[in-house]
Amino acid sequence: MLVTAAAQTDKGRVRANNEDAVGSVQPTDPTARERKGLLFAVADGMGGQNAGEVASTTAISTLMDEYYSPSNSSRIEPALQRAVQAANLRVHDLGQKHLEYRHMGTTLTAMALAGATAYIAHVGDSRAYRLRNGQLKQLTQDHSEVADLVRLRIVKPDMAGQHPSRNVLTRTIGHQLMLRPDFLREPAMPGDVFVMCTDGVWSELTEEELAEVARQHAPEDACRRIIDLCLQRECGDNVSVQIVQVHEVDHSAAGDAQRPGILGTIFRPLKRM
Repeated sequence: MLVTAAAQTDKGRVRANNEDAVGSVQPTDPTARERKGLLFAVADGMGGQNAGEVASTTAISTLMDEYYSPSNSSRIEPALQRAVQAANLRVHDLGQKHLEYRHMGTTLTAMALAGATAYIAHVGDSRAYRLRNGQLKQLTQDHSEVADLVRLRIVKPDMAGQHPSRNVLTRTIGHQLMLRPDFLREPAMPGDVFVMCTDGVWSELTEEELAEVARQHAPEDACRRIIDLCLQRECGDNVSVQIVQVHEVDHSAAGDAQRPGILGTIFRPLKRM
């Protein structure tokens, strides 16, 4: 798979530090690239002092290391599942061993691109979108109290951004010893643009605005413009975005046998600090 990718993160206008983290790996080794593809991730940490920053950076670094580890599965989906679980256990373990990191956690949205498929793992309310033929589609479902209310049709979608439960998460990395994230797969086609962002971005910009920027600009310029738009609106949160534009895919690559779908459970709501 041939892509162009870029990412940008900023602490925003209000926060004293940046608890978001972004990461990506595009192996130069042909064998690693063929077997495991490319990996991209965004995370939004939470916790007292600097614990949110520790949680998000730890989750992403552990995810990357474990996913490409020689001891991990050679198949994409099992490798991604194991990497996410390793990230969860690492963040949870740090929180248990260090008083200053107690109760820290993070969202995590990761995407592995291999063959002609996007394999996505998701926990929390950071999001992954796909822009295809000018239309933006949200691929992930938010793990938040207000998102559950929207799905139950108790709250209207256009009111969710102002709802008092918007920041109450129902699933996070690090707060539970065992966690079953959402895993899904989506076909990838030449011309597709994947947008991954934290809630500081999607709460400030509409899907129409995200689509317009991603449609009109290359990834690096699009990331910069998205962050600038958020900062112009005096955003009260950290803002992070990663954009991946697909140029070529390999339809001959064998995919995993699991059919498309989502697996997961909902855990105790946890409020952002």
